[in-house]
Amino acid sequence: MTKNKVMEIILDCIENSRAAVLATVDHNGHPDMRWVTPGCVRERFDAIYIVSESHFSKVKQLTENPFATMMFQTVSLDKVITVYGKVNIITAPSILAETLECVGKHLHAFWNLKHGKRDLVVLEFLIENARFYHPLNGSIENVRFGLEES
Repeated sequence: MTKNKVMEIILDCIENSRAAVLATVDHNGHPDMRWVTPGCVRERFDAIYIVSESHFSKVKQLTENPFATMMFQTVSLDKVITVYGKVNIITAPSILAETLECVGKHLHAFWNLKHGKRDLVVLEFLIENARFYHPLNGSIENVRFGLEES
């Protein structure tokens, strides 16, 4: 499997389910998982984008340890992709605007949170490796993003 094929499946998952699971590490070294609404920007291959508020626990955790894992699955549960990588916390207004354009309309629960002034950041998840799992036949394929040609 190629990086392009992995990204096609991820884009399909995002388009159809609008959700993924993001795992970070808390201050005690324990995994911390939560649902997120990710998006991709086609010009920025190998990256997944998430909007968050700067004071959320995931941002603090990623500041302390930028390595994370995300899991995507198709609605039919016939494909599962887990990606591993490093997350950059971006405050640039242009990247925030571009990410909000991509995922903003799908952030229903996020926009319903009652907060005062919003201090939004973008989590840029740079994919280093991916694991594709096909539950119907039990096959697993690993794809390295840093080395393979697209």
